[in-house]
Amino acid sequence: MFDFPGLRENEEVIFFIRKHWFAYIGVIFKFLVNLVILFTISYFLVDKFPHDSVTYFLLVEAMLFYVLGVWWFTFNGWLDEELDTFVITNERIIDTTQSAFVSIEIASADLDQVQDVRGRVAGFMGGLFHFGNLEMQTAGSKILFQMDHIENPESYIDEIVERKNAYLAKKNSV
Repeated sequence: MFDFPGLRENEEVIFFIRKHWFAYIGVIFKFLVNLVILFTISYFLVDKFPHDSVTYFLLVEAMLFYVLGVWWFTFNGWLDEELDTFVITNERIIDTTQSAFVSIEIASADLDQVQDVRGRVAGFMGGLFHFGNLEMQTAGSKILFQMDHIENPESYIDEIVERKNAYLAKKNSV
């Protein structure tokens, strides 16, 4: 179905779960607020100074650094949301979490360690756009695998439990 690096022999990807598009609304909102601030500053301040003055030059430089900062934090916020993934295979769960620009955490647990799977759609926006949280309780070192803002989290529950039971049956028969 999907090719994913680091798969075991005879392991295949069942689900590759990313966040719902609504998770990016916060990043877009912050970007737009910063653009409004930038245009407000430029509208009221840029023409107040002569174009050949040092003050004008410093103001333009400060605005350029502000644009660079806005771009950096917007990109970092988008990347943080985009690279959070769940990979559910026929043998295990792989949780990839991007926590900073250069920091990524990868956790994995075999399906036989899964003790509880919960999907939760909460709030007006979650109900309206059909997104919520998917949580998997395990007996491993990472107690809780959780991903927020995924589309139809309840649709994954039965399939994960079914794959867990198939994995246990396969493991017990060997």
